[in-house]
Amino acid sequence: MIKQTLFLIILICASVSTQGQEADLRFGVGGSLLGTGDMRAIMLENEANLKLNRYFALSGGLGFGTSNDGALDQASFLQLNANVYISPFKNAGRNDFRLGTGLSWYTVSESYNALSISHTGEIVDSKQQSDQRNALGFSLIIENTYSVTERLLLGLKAFTQPYQNGDINSGVLLKFGVKL
Repeated sequence: MIKQTLFLIILICASVSTQGQEADLRFGVGGSLLGTGDMRAIMLENEANLKLNRYFALSGGLGFGTSNDGALDQASFLQLNANVYISPFKNAGRNDFRLGTGLSWYTVSESYNALSISHTGEIVDSKQQSDQRNALGFSLIIENTYSVTERLLLGLKAFTQPYQNGDINSGVLLKFGVKL
């Protein structure tokens, strides 16, 4: 499946390589629900976009998120994303509404306080433990971007990313960008 998706992306890139292409860089900040949705994370994302034509675009991104639900649970994640977007209403004006999908890989580091509690409710033992896991998944994205000026972009991105290990990362980002 991964090879087929990468082949499709390469095929699309090769078929439009002779057309004039626009590129931009975007920075996003927002929040997401990490893991099974039980941890709220603050998320940052850097993304490079390549507009192939009025309907299609490609992007590659790097995201970082961190969650701190008190002294007991802390988590952070790093993710890599490769996405394909379609603009059903064309990406020819100041507004670009697009739908996207793609592959996502992430690594999560968690630390938590493992408590041993007696039958009377007293804490018997407390140990700080950590866990790290990696997973491959896919992204479903709804994004709207507006060209504030000739070069500056402002957008909103909603996404969900189910992973093979059962984790899900869903959230919303406010994005700022610049056309190159």
